[in-house]
Order: sequence, then structure tokens, then C-alpha cells
Amino acid sequence: MFTRSRISWLRLSAVLAVGLVATAAQAAAPIVDIASPRELSDSDKAEIVDFVVGNAVFALYHQAGHMMMERYGIAAGNGESGADQFATVTLLEPRSGAGDQTLVDAIDSWHLSSHQTASANGIDVALPDRHALDGERTDAIICDMVGADPQGFSDVADASGLDSAARARCATSYQTVRSRWTDMLKPLRHVDGQAATTIAVTYDEPTDGESVEATILQDNRVLEEVADRLARDFALPSPPTVRAKSCGAVTSLYDAAHNELVLCYELSAYHSDLIIRDIENRN
Repeated sequence: MFTRSRISWLRLSAVLAVGLVATAAQAAAPIVDIASPRELSDSDKAEIVDFVVGNAVFALYHQAGHMMMERYGIAAGNGESGADQFATVTLLEPRSGAGDQTLVDAIDSWHLSSHQTASANGIDVALPDRHALDGERTDAIICDMVGADPQGFSDVADASGLDSAARARCATSYQTVRSRWTDMLKPLRHVDGQAATTIAVTYDEPTDGESVEATILQDNRVLEEVADRLARDFALPSPPTVRAKSCGAVTSLYDAAHNELVLCYELSAYHSDLIIRDIENRN
């Protein structure tokens, strides 16, 4: 259970790992107010934006993993853990401050959800949907991070209680995961001379009151970030559309029928609520 603030050991570990000051201020501040029972500082608002953006990026790469397995037959993994692996390898290869921070935000979303739910009612955490990280999948992502860079993520390993034997196992398992995905994705990789892939991006108007979240996503070009990376890395036959919309549910999905990676505004609203409650509960 995590009781520390959002400026947590995980955030600090990611910052130290790449030698960057990866603060929430790197994301664009929303142009609309964020509702909260207490007044939020500019720093609070920037932190909320950062957390929403990071979790949205991870959710879209997770759904891209489902797309790779379901539409393109990439048999490098399966189910939710396979989609997590695609997202994690994508964010770690190559290493960047933004990629590290996205993984930190995804991990923190589970720990905040777990802590706040347990504090409220003492029962098991109710995940928003089947794609949301649970404890086991969160531990797997931490292991992959440590396996990818044992020294750079040593603080993450320390905080997670990974001893030297566990760290060695993570290094071995991550190289297996990385090699499997790298090899299986080769037929789809963009090569010199191929026509550039174009991946359309669409922000639908929110219909369920998530105007703040929609603004955050658009201001920070979240869908464009994911679409540009996928288009740069892969020559995808019949490439998908990346869409943000109100879904009537707290989720993200790969809509195979319409060939769309979908981020639901309700999921971003859920992450916004998680971090706002954490900020409100500090001291």
C-alpha cells in the first residue's frame, strides 16, 4: 500500500534514472478550471495534467498491443499482459524521460486506486475495467523496468523490495520479452523507402461532462503522440484511427470492427479524480 504523495518514490526514480527534471509542468496546463473541494495551486493543476496525460498514453499503447495481436497476428504475447508488454517495450525502447514518466504514471494509478479504495471500505480494489492494471500486472511492469535498466531503476527496485536474485530474474525475463516482441514485429517495421504511414486522429466532442479531460488531451496532443510513434515505427496495412470519445464507461479499447484505438474520456476523468483525491488528502 502506498501512502506517500504523488511526488513519489516512483516519480523520483524515473527522474534520477534519466538525469532529467521530469516534472508535471512539462505538460500543458488546462485552459479550464479543474473542480475540487479545495483550491488547487498551479502546481497541483500541472500535476493533474501530467497524471492524466501519462495514463492516457499508456492506455493507448496498451490498446495498440491488443491491435498488434488481434489484427496483425503478432503472437508475441496474449491478453492483457501481452498488451502491457507491447506498451512497456515501446516506452522503454528507446529510453526517454517521457517514456519513463508514462510508466510511472501507470504504476501509480494502480497504487493510488488500491490505497484509496482500501482506505474507503477495506475491500478489494474494484478495477474500472479489464484493461486497468491490477497488482500482478503492475509488478510485471516494475520488473520489466528494472530488467531493462537495473542501475537506472535501482530506486524502483529498492522501493519494490526486489532483492538481487529478483533483479537478475527481471533482467533475464525482460530480455526475453523484448526479443520476442522485436522479432515478431519485424514484418511490420517501417523500412527506408516505404511510404509513410498515416494514422488519423479524432477528438470527438465529449457528451458526458468530461470537457476538462478532453481539453487536457487535446492541448497535450496525446492522440497525436501515439499516432505519430506508431506511424513512424510501423508500416501498417489499413492503419487504425486513434479516437478519443465519450463511451458511457470507464475504459479504453481496440475497436476491431471500426479499426480504432479508442480512449474514453471517462477513463481520463477517472484518473483525474484519482490524483485530485490524492492531492486533497495530503497533510
